[in-house]
Amino acid sequence: MGCHVTVVVASGERHEFELHEADLAGLDARQAQEWLGQEFEAAGCVPTNPVGKLLLADKILCLAKAQQEAAWAEPSPWARQFVRTAAAAIGRAVLTIDLGNHSLGY
Repeated sequence: MGCHVTVVVASGERHEFELHEADLAGLDARQAQEWLGQEFEAAGCVPTNPVGKLLLADKILCLAKAQQEAAWAEPSPWARQFVRTAAAAIGRAVLTIDLGNHSLGY
């Protein structure tokens, strides 16, 4: 199953990514979550939950927000890997990462 990922930056600009089954091959949800966790720590992101519980949605949103808006317009290899990994971790056909509203939709 492929995935259509939309990243909506704070200005409201939408960036679309179409991932096919081949793009997600070899990456399961567990591996994707591990990659997101490692990148979350490497980026120095802080959990948004005051209790310290770190949800998958928090990892995805905080990592996406840590990037400059331009990173989504002309995606770097990291941004492409992030989109691929977020799609694999969520496991849905459609994923919207809305940075302005700090929300995920699928």
